[in-house]
Amino acid sequence: MTEIQEQTIKKINIMAHYLVGKKVRIISDNENYTKFMNKTLICTFASNSGNGYDECMYPEMLCDFKMVDGKEVPFALYEYEFKVI
Repeated sequence: MTEIQEQTIKKINIMAHYLVGKKVRIISDNENYTKFMNKTLICTFASNSGNGYDECMYPEMLCDFKMVDGKEVPFALYEYEFKVI
């Protein structure tokens, strides 16, 4: 692995670590998320690889969430679909 690849992986791991535990709000206008639009969600997992990840979205993180009351959110969002609050 080259030094540039190692630095890139390190930056990605830092970003994933930064997002997990953060409170977010959905900013996407996708109608599938309507009932979650004004709710505060908490990021529980972030990755830019693996099952369900669309490689053309790299390096955007795909994140899983739960609601503040602990209920799991039934979908994952890419970074551009939410904002950290």
